[in-house]
Amino acid sequence: MLKKYAIRYRIYLVTAILGLITAWTLNGIASLSDQNYLTAWFGSAVDWVLSVDLLLVGVAVVTLMLVEAKRLGMKRVWIYLVLSGVTAIAFTFPLFMAFREKKLLELRLAKGKLERFEFDQHTVDIWVPKDLNPETPVLIMHDGRNIFDEKDSYNGKTWEVLSAIKDELEGPQPLVISVWGLSDETRIRELSPQSISDNHQDIWDSYPDEYKTTGTQSFGDAYVSLISDAILPFALDKYGISHDPKRTAIMGASMGGLISLYAMSHRPNLYGTAICFSTHWLFGGQTSVTELIGMLPDGTNHRVWTDRGTLDLDANYGPFHASATKALEAKGFESPGSLVSATYPNTGHHEKYWSKRVGDALNWWLTS
Repeated sequence: MLKKYAIRYRIYLVTAILGLITAWTLNGIASLSDQNYLTAWFGSAVDWVLSVDLLLVGVAVVTLMLVEAKRLGMKRVWIYLVLSGVTAIAFTFPLFMAFREKKLLELRLAKGKLERFEFDQHTVDIWVPKDLNPETPVLIMHDGRNIFDEKDSYNGKTWEVLSAIKDELEGPQPLVISVWGLSDETRIRELSPQSISDNHQDIWDSYPDEYKTTGTQSFGDAYVSLISDAILPFALDKYGISHDPKRTAIMGASMGGLISLYAMSHRPNLYGTAICFSTHWLFGGQTSVTELIGMLPDGTNHRVWTDRGTLDLDANYGPFHASATKALEAKGFESPGSLVSATYPNTGHHEKYWSKRVGDALNWWLTS
């Protein structure tokens, strides 16, 4: 994960080691042969060119180190400067850059750590907050490839969850479980509410053939079982978290919104909150609205966030979003405590829009 930081760290570290070895080796040779550093540095016009060039580069390097250390919050930068006087800047500058990469990764990861696991052909990335404790909230997210790393994302854009946690979060930091899909080709099958899909195969008639290359049989139940009966218990045990549905949310966008509601309806004892961006009611239309919300527990102990945009695919959600809101209210979900039903004008069906809502949704879940 985020390998570029680790690669650059190693490159800088190796360079620093080489700088230290060459500096001490060449200094040893110069000392043993009784060389005069002053005449060597300024003995000729050529020496002056090289020496002044090196000195000016040194000034620029020191300035960069001081500025970057302040910007990133790196402490004790003076140690590098002192070491430069007794070793070589060829050692201390790449050493500083190596630890700068570690700091950049630390900031990118919101001071937490990211670990990767495999479950039944599904990659699972888990972000662990620094202040982990038994009451840490737990957030499960679908479409895991689009959650943390731009290089993994199919469109080069992520949900920027860690940025929201680092910069916007008002409540406790959650453990984030990011579940990759089985494949891009089977995504719609895996994230479709199975009982609805199985009972209404005509839903698939409106989908173009490229969505049905692997078939139309849903395996949403198997997916819900995987995250609920395998992945979540594993994470709770591994990180010593005491489960509480009030501190456990499931979150997704588009089809991920539908499967989040479906998971909460099938495991109400596990998930207290479902957060659904651009809920894809076009899968089944009013049939999905009626049946899926009919499966949900009431709003007494459960909460739902559902929203839509007004551009591209989201522009078609209006009537179903309104119907879903009324159905949720009829089940006892009340705004703003247990229900958010929002419309975001001039936003569409894309991570670049959903990433702007993450902070609001997490704060609603964790603080209200």
